[in-house]
Amino acid sequence: MNHRIARTALFAAAVACGWMTACGPKTAQTETVNGRVLDASMNTVTIRTEAGDTLTISTLGADPAKVQGVLVDDSVSLTCRTIEVQGHNALEAQELNVTAHSPYFYIQGQWVEPNPIDSTAVQGFALNEDGTAASIGMATLQITGWNLTAPKTLILTGESIGNGQTLPMCDTLTVLRLDADSLVLGHGNGHVAWRLGRQK
Repeated sequence: MNHRIARTALFAAAVACGWMTACGPKTAQTETVNGRVLDASMNTVTIRTEAGDTLTISTLGADPAKVQGVLVDDSVSLTCRTIEVQGHNALEAQELNVTAHSPYFYIQGQWVEPNPIDSTAVQGFALNEDGTAASIGMATLQITGWNLTAPKTLILTGESIGNGQTLPMCDTLTVLRLDADSLVLGHGNGHVAWRLGRQK
């Protein structure tokens, strides 16, 4: 499941009693709910409301200018309405605003560390907002994409080049630390793979 951005697309309908409580009865009326993003995909966004309810909301037909992309753990204010899909009541987003960014928002950017072979150089990668990526100072490891999944898992994809062959690469890393200026990534065995600083 892609947790980086929730955008307008097809909607898989579902029914939950909490939906009717949060967004009112089956009418054209709208209501605003506040909560934290639990999951986000191409077709829905799931939030935990301040009241403790879990709501899955369609972005079908939403105006991208009013329903912006979100990340897991973003705090949001969302205006929705109840619609009928294949005979079932469901929620549809009308407007969504991020009131406080998730820490994962700050993972976007250029991250580097000293090159262990050449102390005058750095190596690392750039994580772009659209999910693409690029290697910095690494000719034999070409990182081309990234995805952040819960809980705190960064997946880097690309190609490993060497010994006359090019092989697909997929590295699953745990986010051990993330703040405005540092990013520490490790593997499941506790081994630290990267100690990176943000490149200005």
